[in-house]
Amino acid sequence: MTTYRSPFPGLDAPASGPGGAPEGLKPIWIEHPDLEAMGRRGFRRFRNEFDREPEGIWMAPGRANLNGEHIDFLGGRCLPMALPYGTLVAAAPRTDGLLRMRTLEPTLDSGIVEVPVDSIVPGTPEGWTGYVAGALWALRIAAESHPELAVPENFGADLLIRSTLPVGGGLSSSAALECAAILAFVGMITGPRDLDDDTRAVLAHACMMAEVQVVGAATGGLDQTASLRSLPGHVLSLDCRDFSITHHPIAPLVEGHRLVGVDTSTPHWLGGDDFSSRRKDAEAAARFLGAERLRDLLPESPDAEDVEAVLARWDAADPRPADLDGRDVAGCRRRLRHALTEMLRSERIDALLRHGAPDSVPGGAPGELGRILTEGHASMRDDAEASFATADLIVETALAHSAAGARLIGGGFGGSVLALLPMNKVDAVVQAVDRAVLAEGLPRPRFLCIEASAPGAQLCRNCD
Repeated sequence: MTTYRSPFPGLDAPASGPGGAPEGLKPIWIEHPDLEAMGRRGFRRFRNEFDREPEGIWMAPGRANLNGEHIDFLGGRCLPMALPYGTLVAAAPRTDGLLRMRTLEPTLDSGIVEVPVDSIVPGTPEGWTGYVAGALWALRIAAESHPELAVPENFGADLLIRSTLPVGGGLSSSAALECAAILAFVGMITGPRDLDDDTRAVLAHACMMAEVQVVGAATGGLDQTASLRSLPGHVLSLDCRDFSITHHPIAPLVEGHRLVGVDTSTPHWLGGDDFSSRRKDAEAAARFLGAERLRDLLPESPDAEDVEAVLARWDAADPRPADLDGRDVAGCRRRLRHALTEMLRSERIDALLRHGAPDSVPGGAPGELGRILTEGHASMRDDAEASFATADLIVETALAHSAAGARLIGGGFGGSVLALLPMNKVDAVVQAVDRAVLAEGLPRPRFLCIEASAPGAQLCRNCD
């Protein structure tokens, strides 16, 4: 992964270094990748690695989510956008039922890893190869109802993988890997073609099943949908009750502002117990209240009174652990509150995207979005209990230096912060955050220029 000087004027000035932080250090920015150049290098590297040419190179992006964390699996609305950062897969087909894979991510690279296709089952293989192998496993299942995606007998592949996303950075590096892999498999099987949204929806669902069943991460489809079904310059409004989507231009929502991602350098993994425990708490609360999905407890256009009514109903019922599959009652109520208020925040942003902000709203649409982002962080911290010290410090520092809003994004327990910054304050906020984290002796953050970008696709067939 490359780093570079800031894309914003003035950001290369030395930091003043209060609070014990070193003088003169400049914030670290992660460059938007030059995909054309990466394609050429990937083509040559594949040839050297596998002694033949790839059939093509495919890329799938990560995502940033304005709102909707921990609610995709509960039927809520999520508001992601695809990023210019993502994962590239160079691939060529095999006919011996073998996957041969290598990642160029230094922390994961152990050379070529071989996985027989017929050995892929839930839980196997483990580690990063499970995301790739799981995508092929899930594609076979999807092809049962979509024969145009049928996987030939003894199909296998050589794959070389390169990511421009921070691994475990809360920007969906795992979904980008699954989606790039499944696009490569489909491209090799069916040949070059444009994928319509219906096909992309099928592939997104297959990638979700790969992550849930093969990898064992309790995800709900948000990340894969954003990676495969977004549009450049648009926010994807995703209703997770039926996975219907609407695209909205992002420009009016952030007018005069810049979205900046802050990689906390604290990796997370959604296959761990922390994330799955939060999901189990929320699902136990839904079952106790008689709902298959928590979103069904709210009306189509909910408001704060509707949220309070559900919480009052919970309190009046006075559940016991035995009513919640043995789970902690207070914890389940906090997850319930997070999910309901997060759903309400999503509907508020969706309304801003559809109708704009009334003249009476302070700061217009960007001001309201900023307030919603900050409310969302407080909920991730206090009710989802998924935040952590570095993220809290970054949010607090950004807000203290004129950020319109900021929040933890991704599943939590590590990952990234998304901040909405006035254009003329980007310099000051980024430097202040960098200094504050350094002063606390925490891992150095890296900054990303967040722009709504294109969905996954084939990058090239002959990249030389």
